[in-house]
Amino acid sequence: MNRLKDQVAIVTGGSQGIGFAIAKKFAAEGASILIADIMEKGSLAAVKALREMGANADHFVIDITNVEEIYEMTKYCTDKFGKIDVLVNNAGIQKPCPSMNLSEDDFDRIMDVNIKGAFFCAQAVGRVMRKNGGGRIVSISSGNSRMMSVGRAPYCISKAGINAMTAILGAEWAMYNIRINAIAPGWIKTSMVERGLSLNAINEAQILSISPVERWGKEEEIADLAMYLVSDESTYIVGQTIFCDGGWSTGILPNALDYIRENDKM
Repeated sequence: MNRLKDQVAIVTGGSQGIGFAIAKKFAAEGASILIADIMEKGSLAAVKALREMGANADHFVIDITNVEEIYEMTKYCTDKFGKIDVLVNNAGIQKPCPSMNLSEDDFDRIMDVNIKGAFFCAQAVGRVMRKNGGGRIVSISSGNSRMMSVGRAPYCISKAGINAMTAILGAEWAMYNIRINAIAPGWIKTSMVERGLSLNAINEAQILSISPVERWGKEEEIADLAMYLVSDESTYIVGQTIFCDGGWSTGILPNALDYIRENDKM
């Protein structure tokens, strides 16, 4: 406990899902939290919940495709809390669509939120961190940066971009004591995934058949890893994308575990 005592963390897309789980974890460890999200109602509810935990929390409504708003958010945070120690680039969107039918507008929107927004959030906050002697940035990538899900071309491309961004900024900014890493979650039943299930773009049987642990991941498991990556317990980890996916990225075929069950007799 208190691994983030007296520290300040920004969590983009922090009003729900993985972002909110990370915000709660950081708050429980003593951090002041700024929820940066386009959804004002959800952000207010998230801040209320964090304050009920005893945390110092606020929100900033932002469209992270707008670089000017990113810099306004950064200034708001430093004016409000005095500094920024941690950034979590969590905001992201997707829209299932066959690649042959994908529109330019949809492609641009996904790329602008998922990779452009993350880059310029890192740049704006990184400048503050550099002046203040350092900090930590964790970006939320996806298992889809390595394991493809058909019908999600711009999402997969953008998340692979997060991995590359993490590596290059990690290499460039370590000299400023800014430590950068990423987390690639596996199948976590967030609202985004629930929408995919409702559209029949994916189904639960498919997902569980390629999971060595044979279950969905939990938002809290991603939050635990994020906490580790921003703590002093991981100071030699730089520029890495860590796959927290229950073994999905091992690449087993659907229903492959049936062979083990049938043939591995003691």
